[in-house]
Amino acid sequence: MALSASDLPAMYQLLANSLSPDINVRKPAEEALSHSENRSGFCSCLMEVITAKDLAAQVDVRMMATVYFKNSINRFWRNRRDSMYASTSFSC
Repeated sequence: MALSASDLPAMYQLLANSLSPDINVRKPAEEALSHSENRSGFCSCLMEVITAKDLAAQVDVRMMATVYFKNSINRFWRNRRDSMYASTSFSC
C-alpha cells in the first residue's frame, strides 16, 4: 500500500523516534522506516518532511529525513540505473 499525506504524522514520529538514545524506542522506528522504504510514496513523504515550513525548527528530524531520502536514492534508483547500463553494451 502506498504512503500518502495521511501518513506524514506517522512518518515524522518514526523519524523523530529513530533519533532517540533509547534503543527500545529507536530500534522499532528504524525497522519500521526500513520496511516503509519499499512502499510507494516513501520518498515523497520524506520530501514533505524535508520541505515543511512548519518543521523549520526541527532540524534534526529534517536532517534524518534527508539521510533516508539519500539512502533510498542510492539503494533503489542507482541500482536500477546501473543494471540498465550493464545490460547495454556500447561499441564504437
